Amino acid sequence: MKAKLMSNHKTITGPVIGGKSAVLAASTGAAFLLLTALHLLRREVDPTWVFLSDYMLGKWGWLMRFTFAAMALALGSSAVILAVLLRGWVRWVVSGLLGLAAFGMVIGGVFPPDPTGTPIEALTGTGTLHVIGASLDFTPIAALIGSIALARQSGWRGSALWLVAISLFAVVVMVAFIMSMPPDHVFGPETHSALIGRLQWLSYFAWFVALAFAAYRGRPEEPHATRGH
Repeated sequence: MKAKLMSNHKTITGPVIGGKSAVLAASTGAAFLLLTALHLLRREVDPTWVFLSDYMLGKWGWLMRFTFAAMALALGSSAVILAVLLRGWVRWVVSGLLGLAAFGMVIGGVFPPDPTGTPIEALTGTGTLHVIGASLDFTPIAALIGSIALARQSGWRGSALWLVAISLFAVVVMVAFIMSMPPDHVFGPETHSALIGRLQWLSYFAWFVALAFAAYRGRPEEPHATRGH
C-alpha cells in the first residue's frame, strides 16, 4: 500500500513534469533576456508610450519575433502543466485560454504591427492581424483561475499562494491597461499604456517562474501517503 501511494504521488510531482517546467523556465528566461537586449539596442524608443510590438519594426525586428515565439512557448508550456496538475473541467478552461494566448503570440510574431499612434481606420492588413493576435491574450484571467483552482486542491495551497498573488497583480495591471487606453485608441507621448503593458509582461514572467518552480517541486507529500496501512 505504501509503495502504491508513493507511486500515485509521483505522478503529479516534479519528476514527471520536470521537463515541461524546464521548458517553461527556459522560454521565460529567453523572452526576458531578448526584451532586455531590445531595450538596450533600441534606446531611441520611448518605453512610456511606444508598445513592445514596435520593436518588430527596424533592423532588430527579428529579436522581437523570437521574443513572441518564446512567449508562445511559455504560454503553451503553462497550458500543458496546468492540464496535468488541475482536475475537472477547470483545467480545460485554463489550458484553453492559455493556448489561445499562445496562438495570439504566434500571430503577433508573424504579422508586424503598424507603428504606435496609427489610427484604427489607417491600420494595414498585417497591422490588423497583429491587433487581433494581441486581443487573444487572456493570460491574466487564465492565470488567476488556474492559480486559485490549484490552491484549492489538496496539498497545493502553500505552493500556489505565490501564483495566486502574482496572478491577482496581473489582473490589476490588465484592468489598469484597459483603463489607460485613450477613447480614440490613438497613442502618443501623453499616453502611458505602453509602460503599463511592459509591467503586464513582467507579471507574466513572474507567474511563469512561480509556476515552473511549483510544478517542478511538486505537491508536498501528504502525511497519510507515507504511512501505509
